[in-house]
Amino acid sequence: MNEEKDPQQERETNAPSENQNGQQNAGKGTDDMQKKVIYILAYLFGILFFLPLILYPEDGEARFHANQALVILLCTVIGEVVFGILCLIPFVGIVFGILCGVFGLAVLIACIYCIVGVAKGERWELPVIGKFRLIR
Repeated sequence: MNEEKDPQQERETNAPSENQNGQQNAGKGTDDMQKKVIYILAYLFGILFFLPLILYPEDGEARFHANQALVILLCTVIGEVVFGILCLIPFVGIVFGILCGVFGLAVLIACIYCIVGVAKGERWELPVIGKFRLIR
C-alpha cells in the first residue's frame, strides 16, 4: 500500500531535465563570462576601449564600460603629456615628476576599481571622471 520510490530511480528520471536546464544556464554563464573578459580587456589595455562596442553594439552595459575605459585612457594621455612637459621645468620639475608617479598610481587604482566592478557583475562609476559621457 505504501509505495516507496527508489532514490536511484528518482535521480535517473530527473537527470535529463536537470541536464537540459544546466546546459541552458551554462550557455548564458559562458556569454556573461565572455562579456566580462571583453570589458576587463578594455580596462587593461585602454586602446581596446572600442572592443565592447564592436562585439556588443546594442548592449548598454558594453557602452558604459567602453565609455569608462575611454575616459580613463583620455585622462591618462592628457595627464601624462601635461606632467611630462612640466617635468622639463628646472628645479620644480622634480616635484612634477613625483606628481606624475602619483597620477600613474591613481590611474592604476581606477583601472583596478573598474575591473573589480566588472568581476562582481556590477556597474561602478568612477568617482570624479565617471560622469563624463563620451559614448552614448
